[in-house]
Amino acid sequence: MPKEFPLAALQAQAIAARTYALKLLGKNEFFDIYSTQASQVYLGLEAETAKINRAVNSTSSLALFYENKLIEAVFHSSSGGRTENSGQVWKYQLPYLRSVVDYDQNSTKYRWSKEISSTELDQIFSDLGGLNSIQIIKKSNSDRVLKIRLYGPKGNKIISGTTLRKNLKLLSNKFDVYMKFNKTNQEDKLIKINSFSDKNKLNLDKIFYSNLAPYPLPEIPIDYFLSVQGYGAGHGVGMSQWGARTMAERGASFRKILKHYYTGVQIKRY
Repeated sequence: MPKEFPLAALQAQAIAARTYALKLLGKNEFFDIYSTQASQVYLGLEAETAKINRAVNSTSSLALFYENKLIEAVFHSSSGGRTENSGQVWKYQLPYLRSVVDYDQNSTKYRWSKEISSTELDQIFSDLGGLNSIQIIKKSNSDRVLKIRLYGPKGNKIISGTTLRKNLKLLSNKFDVYMKFNKTNQEDKLIKINSFSDKNKLNLDKIFYSNLAPYPLPEIPIDYFLSVQGYGAGHGVGMSQWGARTMAERGASFRKILKHYYTGVQIKRY
């Protein structure tokens, strides 16, 4: 969490991070947590500030519990308007990791886009011989992509939205897919084609709107980019750091922030 965030947000982060670390104690033989995104990022003593130390010290020994057990206190940067149920991202639905309204609209990553050329797609999906077309086939209630079907010269396959996020290096799996047409003396055209009646013909003058596609996106021409337009950053489960910032700016205490993002939890000493 950026050190410039309000104290209440930093206090909430301190408690979430402490709980997350405590939950991992003893899981590995030689060490407990990584200092990277594999566990949680720690930049070293030189990154600490008086405000950060105040947030840590003022919440000393406080942790998050559900039915007297430490919780999986996961967190992320920004959810794009609504956090996600844990069961939509991981194997289990935990009672305290439920989808709630987020207040992250001021996040620098609330809305984003990324363009990928057909040449890049050929390299990324070399196992399919490249990528001819793409089809979103399942989304969560918070509009995150859960399943996608990819079509290539060598066949097709279904992958998760999380896998596509990793392959395309996207900020989150809350996105829509467009084709962007670039041609000299012609305005760029963004085409969201998720419902296409004639699979053998691409009508550049018509835009089809539908959340889920009964047919795949038409074959991507060589002079197109795949344009991915999305919201938020991270897996979207648990506490949103940018949402915590807004709540703190509006006067919420760290207790109110934590109880908003972690349903039904207790904040107490461990």
